[in-house]
Amino acid sequence: MKLKIGIGLQVLVLVGCIIGFALPWYQIKRSSYEIGLSNIDEAVTYFRWKDVQCVVGGEEESKESYSDASSCPLFLTTKPIYVTNEFDDVAKILNTCLSFLVIGAALALGTALLQLILLLSPKLCRSIIWKILCIGCSMATIAILFVSFFTLFGMPKALDDDIVFCLDDAWCDKIYGSSDGYSWMPGGGWWATLAACFTALCAGLFTLVSSR
Repeated sequence: MKLKIGIGLQVLVLVGCIIGFALPWYQIKRSSYEIGLSNIDEAVTYFRWKDVQCVVGGEEESKESYSDASSCPLFLTTKPIYVTNEFDDVAKILNTCLSFLVIGAALALGTALLQLILLLSPKLCRSIIWKILCIGCSMATIAILFVSFFTLFGMPKALDDDIVFCLDDAWCDKIYGSSDGYSWMPGGGWWATLAACFTALCAGLFTLVSSR
């Protein structure tokens, strides 16, 4: 029964990794403000794996998206914050996160397959070698996903290098916060990866204490 719970949790790890792939890992939001005669309800800049997307909500809840960073005056204020080089340093951070997330997802899949083999073969389940192999793969999954997770803490410095003007004590200084109508924080993909890390830990523990 414990091994079955471990397998179920391992499936949730894979789901967390998939969500991590699908959702942005960082976002900066600008609350309601005016540009000329236009009233902007909200503008959000999403930092995705391959591009920067700006979503603008207007008076009638209309939204517009830009995949090219140069087409999106960052955060869409009356004084745009200009970028220097198309977010090269930000791209390096996100590419590193993505690389480790891919490796972590592959290890999670391998762990799930090993758990399934242990479940279907009572003889192998009693083998300490196979169980150690499964636990080792689970620990590697946790470690790699945590590397992907913590790599994003380099985002403030990357933004500081890529942006010419940055608000004091803002996203170029810390990874999470709010100030002067702005709020910045990790996106849903980052939180999903954190959940996958702890779920992988629980899955490994259930596998360790299982008798079959």
